[in-house]
Amino acid sequence: MDEKSNRKYWLIVIFAFVGISGAIIQARGELMTSFESHFVVGKGLLGFVTPAGTVGFVAAMLWVGPASGRLDLRRYLLFGTGLTAVSLLGLALIGDGRLFSVSGVAQSGDRALFGLFLAFIAVRSLGTGVFRALDRPALSHLFPEGRSRIFSLQEMTWAIGATTGPLLVVGLTEYLGLAWQATYVVLASLCAPVFVLLWRLDSPDGSDNEDSFGLRDIRSVLSQPSVYGMALALVVVGGIESGFFTWLAIYADETATISGNLANLTLSIYLAAYVPGRLTFSYLTERFRFTHFLIGISAILLALLYIAFVHASGPAFLALIFVIGYFISGLFPTLISMGIEANPSFTGPVNAIANIAAQAGFFTVPVIIGVVAARTTLQTAMLLQIVLAALLAMILIALRLGPLRTEKAETHGTGT
Repeated sequence: MDEKSNRKYWLIVIFAFVGISGAIIQARGELMTSFESHFVVGKGLLGFVTPAGTVGFVAAMLWVGPASGRLDLRRYLLFGTGLTAVSLLGLALIGDGRLFSVSGVAQSGDRALFGLFLAFIAVRSLGTGVFRALDRPALSHLFPEGRSRIFSLQEMTWAIGATTGPLLVVGLTEYLGLAWQATYVVLASLCAPVFVLLWRLDSPDGSDNEDSFGLRDIRSVLSQPSVYGMALALVVVGGIESGFFTWLAIYADETATISGNLANLTLSIYLAAYVPGRLTFSYLTERFRFTHFLIGISAILLALLYIAFVHASGPAFLALIFVIGYFISGLFPTLISMGIEANPSFTGPVNAIANIAAQAGFFTVPVIIGVVAARTTLQTAMLLQIVLAALLAMILIALRLGPLRTEKAETHGTGT
């Protein structure tokens, strides 16, 4: 296969898996009520589903990300794809129960099976994490001349998968009348062509330019403003996003005078905005300095969040949520691009740092909102989103006024 074809098919493979991973995560949210009724567990035990889906992902980032310069990217991507597919099939089989019961009868309500189910969720997240720890390093070396645009398009593909994941569940269970386990069978089958195509590809060009990374290198990489600034900002961005993922539909129903099915669609409206948003950002990030661009977006976001959570309700709130999703969508890929552009030989470690930072915010903020809501109201608690947007703007302004202005990552593409 010539170099041009190899690059094209690598792009297809990586984007396809990223889209599937988005569908897996958001389909899980739609399936939570099915888990609760099938295994007959309370919300306390059900709350372990999300941590189980994170522990493997973070472990993979810590294990594979720093070592990306010493690994065979193709081999490990194959491992991540295969492990994801096998564990998805395992989730379907455990949910069915017959394979794991002595009598051969499906054991709905078996809490021991629920524990095994959580273990397989953790294994699935490990497989996905191995792939996601290496996909950006591969793309970085395949497309060094347009990293930020490729990363934004990659995240747009994730958003497409995330938007379609819940629709897949509804289509299979409500319209086709299949059991919820069918969702995992379909998702596993989608991994199969990715695995086959990846098997036939040559290793990505330039992957041998990735430097090895040891513990002694962490301090030097994290000491760079482009990296620690990226990490701090991503903690905040991950917090804002997870606040919406967890509480937006409930807020719409209880506070924003949006009820019924429309309230349940609020999160889908928010996620749908990620697709055009990330497509737009993929072009804009090549034309503006990273910090200038990010400061402008954070200022717009701060104003939109204030209007949405202080003054808006009803249809106006829904419209604002779509616009907010549009602007939030580009923050994650743009911040990662900022860190990687300054450290192109350490794309794996920077990618790992970025994902771990985002995960820190992802699981901290929803808990804080929940605690505040329990003591006051959810309307008061969601004001934290405005505070986080203000904090994000302050972090980015501090980076612009500080050492980052002399960094390589300060300029990009044809922008000045």
